[in-house]
Amino acid sequence: MGRWRAFPILITAIMLAPQIVAAASKIPIPIPRPDADTTSDVHQAAPVTAANPPLFSGKKLTLEDAVFLGLRNNRTIRSAYIDRVSQKFGLRVAEDRFNPQFGINGDFARQSIAGVESTTLKVSPTVSLLTQTGAALNFAWNTSTNWQDAANGFSSAAQIGITQPLLRGAGAEINLAPVQTAQLGELVNKLRLKTTVSETIAYIIQAHRSLLTDQLQLQIAQASLDRSADLLTINNALITAGRMAPMETVQTQADIESQKLAVLQARQTLENDRLTLLDLLALDLSTKIVAVETIDPKKVNTNIAKLLPIALQERQDYLGQAYVIEQKRLGITVAKNEQLWDVSLYANARLGNQYNQGSGSERIANLTAGLKFAIPINDLSRQQQLVDADTGYQSATLQLEVLRTGVELQVRGTAAQIDLLWQQLSVAEKSRDLALQAVTVEKAKLNAGRSTTFQVRSLEGNLRDSETQLLNARIGYLNALTQLDLQLGTTLATWHIDLKD
Repeated sequence: MGRWRAFPILITAIMLAPQIVAAASKIPIPIPRPDADTTSDVHQAAPVTAANPPLFSGKKLTLEDAVFLGLRNNRTIRSAYIDRVSQKFGLRVAEDRFNPQFGINGDFARQSIAGVESTTLKVSPTVSLLTQTGAALNFAWNTSTNWQDAANGFSSAAQIGITQPLLRGAGAEINLAPVQTAQLGELVNKLRLKTTVSETIAYIIQAHRSLLTDQLQLQIAQASLDRSADLLTINNALITAGRMAPMETVQTQADIESQKLAVLQARQTLENDRLTLLDLLALDLSTKIVAVETIDPKKVNTNIAKLLPIALQERQDYLGQAYVIEQKRLGITVAKNEQLWDVSLYANARLGNQYNQGSGSERIANLTAGLKFAIPINDLSRQQQLVDADTGYQSATLQLEVLRTGVELQVRGTAAQIDLLWQQLSVAEKSRDLALQAVTVEKAKLNAGRSTTFQVRSLEGNLRDSETQLLNARIGYLNALTQLDLQLGTTLATWHIDLKD
């Protein structure tokens, strides 16, 4: 019985076949435009003729070129390197703590008192030294000359002083703490530089892909406009053949105007993103550039068991927080030492000679040694230092846990997003292919008089949407990989960038 039902349909198809062939011989069928080859230079996707000017033109700028120019020109990176000059000098100052400090003090004076005039010249070379035990050594060679009527004088004596703390400020652990803190701070500053460069590279990559997306979106909008123009050509041919009323082309003409507006909007977006990229690269804003990149994504392994250890070993903020915790631990050590009494041994000596006109030469030999102490009774400010140091250490430790959780959340979230985007990419490719086939079939049916302009326009809109979805899926997948690279802390390694600090 099913075979008999299908028989009239077969007979009808056979009867309509000659009509379709005849219609096809009278109605021009536009040649389907091939899909834009996103793996080639996008500004050469369509042939350039006088009637078909290029949608955009300029100097080719690959993603690699953009990253290189950003490393060389980007103002944020350059500013970070300028800051490094001050940071490295600060470390040099801290490490100079135990080196001898030399100086020269002097005084030259001429005075008149009660009609008596005198001239005095004093010169004192000095040396000071702090040892890792906390001992402070001071040495000065004081030389003084006095010229006065019939009373000239001269003195030259070495002055030596040494102080050795016994409680507060004593020991290598306390005195090395400022140097170790500065060294840890230098490690943190290096990590911050890496973070700045990595984030800037990610911004440049995303800006480059935004420009590339705009270019391809402009191509999609122009292709949609061309298809609408082709549909209008078909409609005019059908009207000429008497198979369509002239008023039915009004909606097609309206669609053409709407597509023209979409092209103009795409051009405006492209121009805005071009300026954004040029600003990131610190290039002349009048430069015409064309973003070039192969957007053929490859599936990436997003195994959390492998990604998370990488993030915890490479993330600059996580590693930097570990150094901050060590700094806070040293702060507790110093604060505890500040709670002790200030008890020190000291010794001073002044050895030399002095000469006064009229009394002759005299030897100088003054020696002093003793013990000095300072015992605070109710100074809460010292205890406040310990409380602040302890709470700072606990907060830094808690912040490390927060960072670890945040790193895991970011990596897991981005990895899941990458997996979903890969699935969306596959679906979007199939959707685009089917939409293109549907438009081709529907146009053939329209030529044969078995479809309507409305149906073709509807399918054309679906094709445009599916092309946009495919483009967004591809760019979104690549951007998600860039974001994962940043979250893992491996951006510099991926781009083989070795920062010269």
